[in-house]
Amino acid sequence: MTGRAEPGVRPAVPPVDATPSPLGPDERNMLAAGKGDQEAFAALYDRWSGPILRYFWHTCYDRAAAEDFMQETFLRIWRAAPRYEVRARFSTFLFQVAKNLWLNERAKILRRPLKVSLDAPRDAGDDGDGSSLAERLAGDGPSPGDDAARAETGRRIRAAVDLLSDKLRDVFVLAAFQELPYQEVGDILGIPEGTVKSRMWAAVRVLRERLGEDA
Repeated sequence: MTGRAEPGVRPAVPPVDATPSPLGPDERNMLAAGKGDQEAFAALYDRWSGPILRYFWHTCYDRAAAEDFMQETFLRIWRAAPRYEVRARFSTFLFQVAKNLWLNERAKILRRPLKVSLDAPRDAGDDGDGSSLAERLAGDGPSPGDDAARAETGRRIRAAVDLLSDKLRDVFVLAAFQELPYQEVGDILGIPEGTVKSRMWAAVRVLRERLGEDA
């Protein structure tokens, strides 16, 4: 035997696995959820329900609505699990689902009166410092020294954020509040990384200018 293939017969070739390797724990859990593994899905929920809740909080500033949207997002993730394919990070897929849900519901939510101001403390576990949104955006200067000043700063920031275009706001929420890498923000929004950077710069410039005008 020479080991050569017979004429007209192709030698056996091992199948090529197009799935990125090694898979991260999120991707493995999502694949397992697609096979009905509820514990794997629960692990995804435990890991990502907080970030998704904060994402919706920073888009609508309505706690009840944010919780409803978070639950609906994970319901859609569960339903999509049997068809899931690893083409990017699970987090990218997850935030794409959340973004699409928000785009469908945004008009109705934004017509509601605002219930909570932006000076409310951030959720514990975001980065542990407990700083308010007002303190994060106020710049390099000293933070306001009393609750009344912080509340007023929060109202000014909310007004400034509301003036951002949808494109700038989407980038700002994902990059600044969720602290996602620019490349992943681009993957979620379907735009190049360079566009994310330029929109982020533009959003910050608009907010700084607006806050300066109102000072």
